[in-house]
Parts: sequence; structure tokens; C-alpha cells
Amino acid sequence: MKYQNLFRSTILALASSMAIVPIMSVHAQNVELQKVFQQLSAMPVVRANFEQQKKLASLNKTYVSKGTVLFSKNAGVLWQIQTPVKADLIVTPKKLIQKTQRTYSQIEVEKTPYGSVATMFLQLMSGNETALAKNFNVVSAEYSPTAWNVVLTPKSNLFKKLFDRVDAQGQRYVNKIVIQEKAGNSTTIRFTQQTSQPQTLTANENELFQLAK
Repeated sequence: MKYQNLFRSTILALASSMAIVPIMSVHAQNVELQKVFQQLSAMPVVRANFEQQKKLASLNKTYVSKGTVLFSKNAGVLWQIQTPVKADLIVTPKKLIQKTQRTYSQIEVEKTPYGSVATMFLQLMSGNETALAKNFNVVSAEYSPTAWNVVLTPKSNLFKKLFDRVDAQGQRYVNKIVIQEKAGNSTTIRFTQQTSQPQTLTANENELFQLAK
């Protein structure tokens, strides 16, 4: 259960954090949104370290996980968790793969209600605004050359059952994501050492993405 929560929270957070959708009622805010979207979607490859803190209000505990994340516009999204356990999470438009040293599981995106959540980051970075707009409303968006932030609320009934709002902040890349969940729970992910290099995937990265073909 703890592992499943880790998977869901990690994918949900990054995917939701940057769901930049063109549905603002104020034109000026819509322009700000487009600037953020264009900046993020312009990079074919993004690599970063991440630290996720998941707070469970009922237990008064915070669970921390760390690792790296890779986005490839041509391949998908690869989360490689280093602590507290090692695991590879691979997300493509077709499949979700969870792989550890002892376990392996895969889910076809179309056969799970979480598929649209898990693939949202990929849709954003690939420029698929239509898919993103189905699930989120934008409460506010601010952009400058040195910083931006976006506040989102869920539109679909599925997402409303999972969380209340998403706050995302960044500069050239996404720096921080906070998901306010139900029952006072929250998930915070911080990204560091973001880079668009190297753009060529390693043999191991290509091998992992091949699992989700």
C-alpha cells in the first residue's frame, strides 16, 4: 500500500503541477499561461533530482522519497526512486510500468482511471493542451522571465476525489509542486539540478522505456 501511494503521489504531483490549460476567463492570465506552457514544452529532454514529502495528517507522519526523473518527448517519463526503496516507474502514452529488483507490474493506460493522471506530464511537455484541459481549471497564473507560478483545481470527479488543489512554482524548469489532498494530507515535490542535457538517452534508459512499448 505504501508503495502504491508513492507511485500515485509522485506521478500525480508532477503531472498535475504543470497542467497548463487555455481556459482562463481573463485574457491577460491566459497569456501568462501560454508563456509558461511554451517555456516548459520547448525542451525535448529534461532531467532532475527530486525529493517527495508526503504528509499524512491522521498519523502525523511525513514519508520522504528521493530519486531522479527523466522526461523524453519521444520516449516518455522515467522516475527512478533511490530511497527509501529502489524502483523504476516508466510512463508512456500506452503503459505504466513499476519495476523493482523483485517485482514487476504493468498497466495499460486505457484500462485504468489513473491513466490520464499518470500520462499528464507527458501530455504537457509534448504540447497536448486538449487532453490537459479535460481535467483541470486554472485558478491563477503568473509569469516573469525569472519566476512563474500556477494554481490548479481539479475539474473531473475522479480528480476531485483525490485532491483539492495543486500549486506549482518554477523558473526555467519546475522547482516545486504542492498537492493539497483530502483529509488534510499533502504531497510536496522539490526538483533540483534540472538540466536539458544530455539529450541522448543511455542504454539503460532506452531499455526501460522499451518495457512500456
